Amino acid sequence: MRALVVACCLIVTPPALAGAQTRSPQGFVGRTWVATDAAAAPGTLRIFLADGTLLMDSCGESYRLAKWRTVGRGRIAWTEDGARIEADVSQPRSGELRLRLRLRSEVKDERYRLATVPF
Repeated sequence: MRALVVACCLIVTPPALAGAQTRSPQGFVGRTWVATDAAAAPGTLRIFLADGTLLMDSCGESYRLAKWRTVGRGRIAWTEDGARIEADVSQPRSGELRLRLRLRSEVKDERYRLATVPF
């Protein structure tokens, strides 16, 4: 079932968005991002959809859907397990996404690369 969910999410991303920047001022939206951090669970991915849905998945946990929104220039927020998470978003290079999560007790940096198909 998990493989089917991930496969469907990868298929939902239009091919035109797979290799090019979106027209959205938020170039990370509508694209599939795979974690590159060694500490991340295998298969960790994030998809920020334009309708405000965030799909999070990894091989270690079942997928999660959350609502995300912009809360300031270069900053987004979502709720996970009842906790509000804010993150600074940057794209230092094409095909790269960095999130600096502001958690209750720490600041955590996450790095992602644009997923290639097939994955």
